[in-house]
Amino acid sequence: MPTLVTSYFLQSSVAGDTSTLSTPSFTPATGEVLVIKAVTWDTGTPAGTPSGGGQTYTRRSIVAPGGFNGYATIFTSVVLGLPGSMVVTLSAPAGNCYHSMVVERWTGVQLAGTPATSSPGNGSGAPSATVTTTAANSIVTWASMDENSRDPTGRVYVSGATEDGIADGHTSVSSVHYYAYQNAAVAGSQTIGMSTPSTQAWVMTGIELQAQVLPSPGAFMTFFE
Repeated sequence: MPTLVTSYFLQSSVAGDTSTLSTPSFTPATGEVLVIKAVTWDTGTPAGTPSGGGQTYTRRSIVAPGGFNGYATIFTSVVLGLPGSMVVTLSAPAGNCYHSMVVERWTGVQLAGTPATSSPGNGSGAPSATVTTTAANSIVTWASMDENSRDPTGRVYVSGATEDGIADGHTSVSSVHYYAYQNAAVAGSQTIGMSTPSTQAWVMTGIELQAQVLPSPGAFMTFFE
């Protein structure tokens, strides 16, 4: 099963601004997988793009359905070389808005060429989507936002998900952003989302992180014979 080293949650002013968001400095190991999840309060105001450590960041999913909705996206990066101490910075969003991000550091992960992603991307009520994972012992990591700005007190995640960030702008009607991840022990349909608050106007996106599969000892023996 993949292991979370740590995660970093950052947010802008709840009133909205065009600030960049940067993690504290950290020193990753070669092969760590970085997951950058970003949300804004407006579907028409895209989040920025990540950079840092001389690494390559690949966008894996994006949800921007238009109308009265938010914006959510996920990037990944596999750490190459020895970058030493580094930060991940999310560039400024396309306009003034309440925005946030979570950066996760994972070990024991391999990424499919095209990781499984969630569907549907938006709706009303209690947020719920499905990721059809393709491998056993995966992690599904996801981000969701509520344009209705419901009070997140008493929030309940489904499928045993673990929260690793919340941007709570409900008191100023600035949206609420949720970040979480969950185990997916068996390949197949995995439900992500929440049962409470149940009256949200939500967008959500999630991806599968597969467990790294190492060659068996027998494979090396055969190679050297």
